[in-house]
Amino acid sequence: MLEKIFIKNIGGIKEADLNFTGGLNVITGESGAGKSSVVRAIELLTGSRGGVKFIRVGETHGSVEAKFTDALISREINQNGRSKTKINGENLPLNDCAKITGSLVRIQNQFAQLELLDKEKQLEMLDSCLDEKIKNKTFKDFQEIYDKAKSSAEELRAIKKRRSDIEKQYSNAKEIFELVKIAKPEAGLEIKLENSLADLTHKISRRERAKESFDTLTGGLSENGLIENAETCFEELYEFMSDEDADEAKRSFENLYAVIKNLSGAFNDEENDLNSREEIEKRLGALRRLKRLCNIPDENELLNYCGEIYKNLQWLEASYKDLEILSVRSLDEKKKANALALEIRHARQEAAKNLELRVNALLNELAMNGINFKINFIGLQKLKRNGADGIEFILNDGSREGSIEKIASGGELSRLLLALQLSLPRQWLPPTIVFDEVEAGLGGRAAVLSGTQLKKLSKNCQVILVTHEASIAALGDNHILIQRLNGSTFMKNISGEERIKEIARMLSGSPDMTEALEHAKKLINEQL
Repeated sequence: MLEKIFIKNIGGIKEADLNFTGGLNVITGESGAGKSSVVRAIELLTGSRGGVKFIRVGETHGSVEAKFTDALISREINQNGRSKTKINGENLPLNDCAKITGSLVRIQNQFAQLELLDKEKQLEMLDSCLDEKIKNKTFKDFQEIYDKAKSSAEELRAIKKRRSDIEKQYSNAKEIFELVKIAKPEAGLEIKLENSLADLTHKISRRERAKESFDTLTGGLSENGLIENAETCFEELYEFMSDEDADEAKRSFENLYAVIKNLSGAFNDEENDLNSREEIEKRLGALRRLKRLCNIPDENELLNYCGEIYKNLQWLEASYKDLEILSVRSLDEKKKANALALEIRHARQEAAKNLELRVNALLNELAMNGINFKINFIGLQKLKRNGADGIEFILNDGSREGSIEKIASGGELSRLLLALQLSLPRQWLPPTIVFDEVEAGLGGRAAVLSGTQLKKLSKNCQVILVTHEASIAALGDNHILIQRLNGSTFMKNISGEERIKEIARMLSGSPDMTEALEHAKKLINEQL
């Protein structure tokens, strides 16, 4: 709990040193005396931004130091906007300090009432009422399987998206790979193929001319050639030659004829050359088509691109199995998460019934008779980390029913929040709660009843209350008076006659009116 607070140059306070006790601590004083400056000082400890506006007029810096049961927390703010926070003498970032202070003290004001309208906060309140087994085990199991299911679903979506992207990006991959098989791309291939094709074409052309000449010599397949005509001529000449010369001439001609016949072997590679040219033309055509299809003119880039396609398509093929395994796993995890979420829902519905009973009983004690509080459940379309439920706090006044932000007045919200704090488990409460004029908007019996419930609440945690209501102030276990004299704010703990006079002032506007003093004594004595 908060034991002491030292305030310097905050709001209207030049310097103040206050002591608090357990139970109900009330802070009173005339309007404008600076009561809310104490609340502002505590707000600074809980991480309030824009602290510069809280610095006392004419001063360059302000500070707050609070002694809690197990921690000494301080914050100093300067006109330049900088601040320094410490816990037990150690400098800490404001956010870290605020988290620690926020676990020690909660400030209840109009902003806290607005927080009550937040659906997530409402669910937190309900969940604090759950059975310990549900809170400690079922919730833990659910969140573990939810995280796994979420991770699997994200992985599944990522795989499906990548598959879709690859299939879309490489929709013509089949044709590309067919062309790759034919072209067999390599660095500088197009020039190599063009040169090879030119050389081969020239060779084939020369062979064709040589073959025409050879056919003229041999006569080809259907006609007599020059050699056959020569043979006929030689046979006629043999008659005029000696036998020895004729035999020599015949042998020479036969040798020549044999040589010429053997020359036909020079044309045996003709088919191979034609096939080679066809193969080169096919590769060259495939390569050029591949470049146009991929819009990549450079063979090295083309090779890299084709390698990338190959890797992606390999992954695509392998991902079929991964996709199947992950789909089964994801479905199983979702089923388990849904089963646990349903168990949590049933527990919440049971807890909601009990919370409704407790709150409605307290609302009657807070002069809200005829107003019924209930909790509506809203099924979510998909799971969240806190389950499958949304809830809404509902009020029914007999003539109309609706969510609390539509039905409740400011005073009713204040009392509803108080009823909830009294109805929720003790561990949901922080060690200290600060109320800033919780009775605002209330009057008469409602204010008195609210004070009675605040007294009850102070049995479970320390309550610090800024109030203008005498009947509530009289309930305090510790009374702090704030006064403004000569432009400065002063405060002190009061008791005895000083306290009686302050209660009398709150009742009548005068600390010396006899009737008010008697009434003040009666109010205080009733609490003893």
